[in-house]
Amino acid sequence: MSRSDRFFETLKNAARSGTLARPRLFGILNLTPDSFSDGGAHTASPESSAQFAAQMVADGADALDLGAESTRPGSEAIPIDEEIRRLLPALKLIRARFPDLFLSVDTRKAEVADAALAVGADCVNDVSGLQFDPRMADAVAAHHAALIVMHMRGTPETMQAPENLVYGDLVADVSAFLRDAASKAIRAGVDPARIMIDPGVGFSKTDEQNMALIRRAAEFKKLGFPLFYGISRKGFIGRMYGIPCPADRDEATAQLQLDLCRVGVEALRVHNVAVTRRAISAADI
Repeated sequence: MSRSDRFFETLKNAARSGTLARPRLFGILNLTPDSFSDGGAHTASPESSAQFAAQMVADGADALDLGAESTRPGSEAIPIDEEIRRLLPALKLIRARFPDLFLSVDTRKAEVADAALAVGADCVNDVSGLQFDPRMADAVAAHHAALIVMHMRGTPETMQAPENLVYGDLVADVSAFLRDAASKAIRAGVDPARIMIDPGVGFSKTDEQNMALIRRAAEFKKLGFPLFYGISRKGFIGRMYGIPCPADRDEATAQLQLDLCRVGVEALRVHNVAVTRRAISAADI
């Protein structure tokens, strides 16, 4: 059984209808100098990146999500070769040290995905929901890899433009986008049993819409794919709780993550694995 098969087998058992469920935790490893939360903190060398990865695993991470291009609001795309240069050395070292750990790569570019999957990544986390690069689904399928498709309108540069924040029915519109993205991946040959969907909290949403996606998370279960939520340290949490520094938002993040646990969200993307794990343990999940 492959790493992906083992991971998704445990994912199927993560959510229990009507009860609190312990989601799989994806520790975030930013290999960028300009991420909104910890840009540059773990990029001094592949060794420093691997050490932080080891700490997250020790803290209870079930998987890691590695990203080498910031997608914070207003950020611009970087060249493919630069993204690969940032990503591959750390990815190779982490794969060597953790041969059984499920590794996801956060990228919008098929060429980056292909390079990462070739050296041991298991999954691609495409925040564009297959919009940015039309070759992405084919690249994932060619490697028999897993895929996370996220809802976003526009690009990180334009996603918070007023025209991208207007919805007829937020959950219905986001659901239709995710359904179409998953169908596109399946048509390209991606195994439907290896697809997760992400409603895209913080991407082309107002603060009120972000909270609605959390409150109404159960409605996305109707799509039939495991849910992947990335709310960690995001700006709407800072504004809602009056916490300007992203690194100080972990406790507030954890409280909202518990709401997601209560409806059986299967996977959470988190900066502070230890804080999230403690909150889940305290809630007896």
